Amino acid sequence: MINYEVVEGVVPEDVLFIHGNLASNRWWYPAADVWKKNAAGKNLKGALIFAEFRGCGKSSAPKDSSEVNMHLFADDFIALAKKLNRGPLHLVGHSTGGLVAALMLAKEPTLFKKAVLLDPVGAQGVTFDKSMIAAFEQMKADKNLTGIVIGSTIHNNNPNSDFFKNVLVEDAFHSVKAVGHWVLEALDGLDVREELKHVKNEVLVLHGEHDKLLPQEDSEALSRLFSRGKFQIVEGQGHCSNVEAPEKFVNITSNFLF
Repeated sequence: MINYEVVEGVVPEDVLFIHGNLASNRWWYPAADVWKKNAAGKNLKGALIFAEFRGCGKSSAPKDSSEVNMHLFADDFIALAKKLNRGPLHLVGHSTGGLVAALMLAKEPTLFKKAVLLDPVGAQGVTFDKSMIAAFEQMKADKNLTGIVIGSTIHNNNPNSDFFKNVLVEDAFHSVKAVGHWVLEALDGLDVREELKHVKNEVLVLHGEHDKLLPQEDSEALSRLFSRGKFQIVEGQGHCSNVEAPEKFVNITSNFLF
């Protein structure tokens, strides 16, 4: 079961959001609050649709590592888009979710309009060393370690904020126990360049100036694969501008999508 949430009447057109690894729908809430504020007094027809991949948030956990791969995740969300039957949707994906969103465009281009990929995993995946895989196993039993790892992905993170402690860390701890290092293994050796180069949708690839998790070069290379791809640096931000600077993220995303 893929869990999703729909926030009606806050944007001009429907947008489907796919979060990153060890995250959940709640990573989009700071941006959703900005969209809600901006929508006050307006008669907008579009919805924010947040969806969680297997083992994250309230979605069902994978049975084993065979159920954790980027193509399967893309198929899950394509099935959701068809179930919703709201017409073509815009896509926004963050980190691992950015790569999943790109695959969705490649598989079912007519289901979707434009896409924003925020600090996405590149088309050739990413290889983590064995120490990271070991750390993910340790995180299953150590919430404090989970917090340290998650906090390291957020530029100028405040580890004492209620949102970080009670939302981001809790959701990460839940998903690391359900999925563990399987996502890391699924990204190792992945190469979807051939599939993505056929995407005709307009795509904006964003990369935080201070992103220490994924290389800027991978985001730039990803943007060049798309015939209508654009690349933009998010100045002053890290890997998670949707949490770090939601107003800036919403402004950039809305200007491109609408």
